[in-house]
Amino acid sequence: MMQQLIIALAVGIAVAYLVWTFSPLPRRQRWLDHLAGHGLLVRAAARHRARLGAAGCGNCAAAGTHSRMRRP
Repeated sequence: MMQQLIIALAVGIAVAYLVWTFSPLPRRQRWLDHLAGHGLLVRAAARHRARLGAAGCGNCAAAGTHSRMRRP
């Protein structure tokens, strides 16, 4: 019984990750806003909204600030 529960939990986590990964950015923001309205993931919703408001696409704009290398 415990083994089936652990497998079900692992499959549920995998499905949640798959749905999150392949959903469009505005839909993710709607989900985060809904959870933030209930007091959950408030900071994550604010960070995601800031990323959506950045210049360029959300992922590229966020990656560009962290991956800059200084040249000698």
